[in-house]
Amino acid sequence: MKTQLQIFTRTALVTALLITTLLFISFKLHANSHIALQLLSSGKTIILILVSVLLLSAMASLIYSKFWLKPLKALEEEITIIAENPDQILAPPPELNAPIALVEAQSRLRVLHSKVRQSIRQRQRLADAGEAVAKINHDLRNMLSSILLVTDQLESSEDPKVAQVAPVVIRATEQATKLCQNMLDYLSELPPPSPENLHMPALMEELAATTDIKLDYSGPEILVTDRLILYRIFLNLFRNAQDAGAKNIAIDIWQAGHLAVIDISDNGPGIDDKIKDRIFSAFTSGRSSHIGLGLAICLDLALALEGRLNLARSSNEGSAFRLQLPETILALK
Repeated sequence: MKTQLQIFTRTALVTALLITTLLFISFKLHANSHIALQLLSSGKTIILILVSVLLLSAMASLIYSKFWLKPLKALEEEITIIAENPDQILAPPPELNAPIALVEAQSRLRVLHSKVRQSIRQRQRLADAGEAVAKINHDLRNMLSSILLVTDQLESSEDPKVAQVAPVVIRATEQATKLCQNMLDYLSELPPPSPENLHMPALMEELAATTDIKLDYSGPEILVTDRLILYRIFLNLFRNAQDAGAKNIAIDIWQAGHLAVIDISDNGPGIDDKIKDRIFSAFTSGRSSHIGLGLAICLDLALALEGRLNLARSSNEGSAFRLQLPETILALK
């Protein structure tokens, strides 16, 4: 209603100005300017102008309301419904005489709504499956842990055959336990990050102690970020590099515009060209003994820090991953 009133008022003002100007020019061209001024100031002329203004304004307001305002309002209502409840079933679109652009917009909105509903259902199925797998993995991991406690005693068995196969059983059990833990890490929902002043040299020492790889660090002494999340990203990348045969890893942190860039490079054999395009997909690995969740987990961890992780390069001389994070992680001096 407010919009219609605004259109009516603006149209009335423009129409009045236009008619008055046209009449004035017409009368000005009249031979007798004195008669022209009398006609322009007469009551009949003023009434004619007012009636014309009102009629034209009413027609403009009616046309705008029918062909633009109502279709726009209907489109706005559908957008509101979808925003409040994406799974809501929309009513059939009303038949309105609207411009082609609005009709196409409404049609595309309904196509988008249909895809959103399908996506929601797909996500729900995946969530249900993930919850079931998480529960199974949790129980299976507990069982494997119990088995591992028993198999540790097999190594001290007096039976040489038992003592010989014990290490094989233990390694298989440890690997199965690790796979279960990786699956749980992948399926579990990450808590919100808790930024803190992170002393990077101390973190590098802790990471170096968990692997046999030589570590070179170049970057600021302090970062303001979630310690556990960043540690898990580094640890996954370090273990992947070590398993691939890398002996050295370098971490370089620098600023590029509004981003803090963390480059993690190794001197391993590189990543197989066949899987380069999907290394961040779950269950993708270049080694049959790995489940292929490490990089998928890293991708989720980077997203939790409002960042982005990608493969910068890979060749037979090594691989380099680039983690881009907001510049706010760089401690202010």
